[in-house]
Amino acid sequence: AAAVALAVGAPADVEAMPAGGLPIALHGELHAIPLGVSLAGAVVLGWLLLRRGEDGLLVRGGVATVAFSVGLTAITVLAKGKLALPEGASGAQGCVATGSRLPLPGQLDAGFSVAAGPAVAGSVIWALVVVGVCWLGTRFPAVARGFRAARWPAAGLAVVGLAAAWAFGGAAAAGGVLLVLPQLVTGAVLLGLGVPWTVDPALPCVPDLGHFTPGLWVSGALLLVSAIVLVVRRGRPLRRAAVVAAVAGGVAVVLTLLSRVSADVSVTAFSFSVPVLDVRLSANPLLALAAGALVGFTGSLLAGAVSVSSRAWKR
Repeated sequence: AAAVALAVGAPADVEAMPAGGLPIALHGELHAIPLGVSLAGAVVLGWLLLRRGEDGLLVRGGVATVAFSVGLTAITVLAKGKLALPEGASGAQGCVATGSRLPLPGQLDAGFSVAAGPAVAGSVIWALVVVGVCWLGTRFPAVARGFRAARWPAAGLAVVGLAAAWAFGGAAAAGGVLLVLPQLVTGAVLLGLGVPWTVDPALPCVPDLGHFTPGLWVSGALLLVSAIVLVVRRGRPLRRAAVVAAVAGGVAVVLTLLSRVSADVSVTAFSFSVPVLDVRLSANPLLALAAGALVGFTGSLLAGAVSVSSRAWKR
């Protein structure tokens, strides 16, 4: 239930207190969208909306939006529970600070919850986005062709990722990949485009995510060009390239914003709150916009040139 609430953009709240009843508490908030769950829910909702075709799509979409928000409200009630912390977690050293331990002695009683307001607002936004995409698919055949062409590569990538994770890490690793596989793909594509991911503040136990190689750049470019060839096949070259550049840049920005992760942790004692951890994993959306637009523009021209040359050879 908590994963579903996180999937629509709601943050998860975590609180831990010593079992002895000391007036000390550890508060944390996690902002992370498991895009695997988000995309699975969007695909199911879109399939249900399109089962009866275009007739009455907007009416069904409105009803689905209301039902979706009501369902997420019920899910947030279930998204509460206890956390089992490992032994010595209160005194463990890690990325929080160098050589300082968390001031929480003894065994900790920890629990988590999700706020209903952000979950409901996020569910309405996600439902409206799905309805809008379905409407575009019914109005513009090229959009529908693009989604149909992308479903098999996406399914194949998911199967390969899950199988590899299961083989090397078991069921827990496969479940983790199912949750964050879109984030991994997004991170690889953005790194391939030359858009670095940064951790603020820099932590000694987190590798430098801003490093990229020409091989990754080429892989990111090829991924975008492949998507462009699948979706865009007609139109004037420059006009088509401008449209594709705008779409590719916009998609890169959206993926960058959805893949951000942040975590805040503070310790409260005797009505005083002390920040302990404030970490942000993010990429520059403006740089992602520029890189996506550039690769989309050049990729579209390249696809058009390949198409023209292939027709010339056939003659």
